[in-house]
Amino acid sequence: MMISSLAFAQKKTNIILERCEELAFDKQTGKDCQVLRGDVRFRHEDVLMYCDSAYYYEGTNSFDAFGHVRVVQNAETSMLSDSMFYDGNTTLMRIRGNVELRSGSSSLKTKYLDFYRNQNYGYYFGGGEVYDTDYHLTSYQGYYYTETKSYLFKDSVVLVHPDYTIYADSLRYNQNSSKATLLGPSLIQGKTYNVHTTKGWTYTNSNEGRLYNHSVINYQKGRRMTADSMYFDSKLGKVKAYHEAEVQDSTQKLIIRGEYMECDSTSPAYVLVNGNPYLIDYSDKDSFYMRADTFRYCEIDSTHDEIRAYNAVRFFRKDLQGKCDSLVYFVQDSMAIMYVDPVIWSEGNQMTGANIIEIYIKDKSPEKIHIPEKAFIISDEGDEQYNQLSGKEANAYISNNKLNRVDLLGEAISLYYSKDEKDLLIGINKAKGSEMSIFLSKKNKLDKIIMTPDSEGVMYPPDKIPEEEKLLKNFSWRINERPKSKEDIIINK
Repeated sequence: MMISSLAFAQKKTNIILERCEELAFDKQTGKDCQVLRGDVRFRHEDVLMYCDSAYYYEGTNSFDAFGHVRVVQNAETSMLSDSMFYDGNTTLMRIRGNVELRSGSSSLKTKYLDFYRNQNYGYYFGGGEVYDTDYHLTSYQGYYYTETKSYLFKDSVVLVHPDYTIYADSLRYNQNSSKATLLGPSLIQGKTYNVHTTKGWTYTNSNEGRLYNHSVINYQKGRRMTADSMYFDSKLGKVKAYHEAEVQDSTQKLIIRGEYMECDSTSPAYVLVNGNPYLIDYSDKDSFYMRADTFRYCEIDSTHDEIRAYNAVRFFRKDLQGKCDSLVYFVQDSMAIMYVDPVIWSEGNQMTGANIIEIYIKDKSPEKIHIPEKAFIISDEGDEQYNQLSGKEANAYISNNKLNRVDLLGEAISLYYSKDEKDLLIGINKAKGSEMSIFLSKKNKLDKIIMTPDSEGVMYPPDKIPEEEKLLKNFSWRINERPKSKEDIIINK
């Protein structure tokens, strides 16, 4: 059964000479060769072939065609060239010269094309160009499959689209779906971006597509995006990234990573990251790490960017750690606002507020911390001894990454353990006033307190302070919530 099917598939039919203006025999060739001139037309099965002149080898069922060669297979597929050899037994066409293969809206131009008619595919080499309504493509070699209306391009592939240009090692294109598939290392250059990939595809009629294998999208202003896989719509300027997604801003020196990411490059642009995300600010030698349930990096206008972190925010830097429900960082203003149950730790100090803490940054380091409501600052002295400051409002000033001054504004209360040069406890000082300023030494020890005239205070001997006076109202030492290292942020402990 297999043998008979194969024999039927290989059944040969004869080429038919339908017309010519002159016919002669060339005896010098030693072959059964007919020399045909003027309006020559051959038919083989359902294909018509035209030329100005030909050598017709009737004995071998083949011919050489010259001058204005034209092949018409159906209403959609035709070929033009300078010359052609056609073998009716194998249905191989060797087409040379100014070759043009037309199929639907697509046109292939080359100088060397071998076309296997019964197998419905052609192969060109030595360079070729393809023109379509959506693109113009060049490559050194390529294959065209007429039945599926698809191309396989190889070697120095360049696809020029009105919105982008693709440089590829290999590319497959389907005319029916307008789908271009990238096979191997490729570069896509758009008007506001470029893409490096080894695997992906795009629809040339809609500019949608997918990228795989941690492809990289580089945007203007030094922004870079990568992930295990990405869906993009370059017309709308949108990207969705999945698994090990990362966006990097080399200008601001920021990295945000997560399992899922959305990016909109149109103005105002934004990046949304969730799926166990975290952020790294590497603008200083002491990098800053932050984790939240969701990050949103927003371009407010051409000169202002914001980073918004939502739900279960924690951050770590060697000199500063914190925790809150949500946070907004104004990039150009170098200011961060912590919202809902905020707490900050700096060395042995803890700072809390009712709803908001504002952090002002200068030269990549915190310079001022403003607590606008229910300010409470605690410093651990060891042996369950805590220096404490509270007030309606507070400003804490930091120099060389150390807390050096605190201004309490309204209902100011301070409780300090006074010690001598040998660090022996002298007494416990408790003061109250409308306002006061506390100055700290480089070793985070009390240097001096400046109080308003209405202030009052008392010094308790070490063994005489009542237990109820050791802790101010609303005291809460939250050291167990403090991130201890960058791994606490990255690994999400």
